[in-house]
Amino acid sequence: MAFEITTMKVGIIGTGRIGTELLKRGTEKGWEIITATASGVYAGEGEKIGELDNWFEYFRKLDIICLCIPTLDDGEIAFRYIKPLVENGKPVVTCEKGSLGNYFPELKPWIDKIGYSATVGGGTRLLHWLKERLTPGIKEIHLIINGTLNYIFDGLSRGRTLDEMVEEAKRLGYAEPGAHGLAEVINTEAGKDIPMKTSVLLNICGFGEIRAKNIDVQTITEEDLKRLAKEAISRRYIVSITREENKEDMVGGFKFDLGGWHVSAGFKNCSNPLLLQLVLPGVSNAALIHGLDGIRLLKGPGAGAVSTVGSMMKDIENLLKV
Repeated sequence: MAFEITTMKVGIIGTGRIGTELLKRGTEKGWEIITATASGVYAGEGEKIGELDNWFEYFRKLDIICLCIPTLDDGEIAFRYIKPLVENGKPVVTCEKGSLGNYFPELKPWIDKIGYSATVGGGTRLLHWLKERLTPGIKEIHLIINGTLNYIFDGLSRGRTLDEMVEEAKRLGYAEPGAHGLAEVINTEAGKDIPMKTSVLLNICGFGEIRAKNIDVQTITEEDLKRLAKEAISRRYIVSITREENKEDMVGGFKFDLGGWHVSAGFKNCSNPLLLQLVLPGVSNAALIHGLDGIRLLKGPGAGAVSTVGSMMKDIENLLKV
């Protein structure tokens, strides 16, 4: 039996930018909402009803739970929230990528109870789009899965400075929390966010299973940053999954083989006609599939609370069939 959306009982764990946006939309829809933060469990934005240590006693009675916490570790905190819920038959919608990036084998038995669209691709719903189009005739896949770096390099290509773009990305809430200096912000996105998203994508789409913490990432140095700033007009951070290993003009990133595929990622030269299609404006995310039947391209909004929550809302509807 489908739930009436106006009577849905929803839990939201984490009330940062994404959790707050989700709470706003859910309230507008008339949901009965319980939230959990570091300070306790609350009835929506109002009265405190319990301590965080007892969160499960409140959330196990709800229809669905939304996990909106940032990844400040390897995903273990998120995993400890998700596993007891799905084990007890409660569907979970998450935008946190560390749990599925590092604990996918442990969560795989309950993957049909997890809404994961917002973990990779923002509002594009890239994971579902890609899964539906994977055929034996595919030669290569190229992806933009970090809207923050795309935003920064789009600005650089238009003549703005790295300092300006990084500060703007932080102010707009696009950057990962906790990073401060230029090199730290770039390396947090390239060395933490992207490996986690790449592992989620590979795990979910069936290329093979890998834990993000086992991906060896090359650090971007100060000298690399100077070079990248000068070459920003022709470079984007691209993740590629190809049948054959290619020689690439790439700065930073990582390379490994998985399930008969070659996976590479880094600030790549986009001067060739294929990758040129991934030079997109703003916080865009994109996926390009090149196969025997030609080229298919998906693009859309990536980073940001609005696009992320939009994808989470669709996952809620799909899991509860409302």
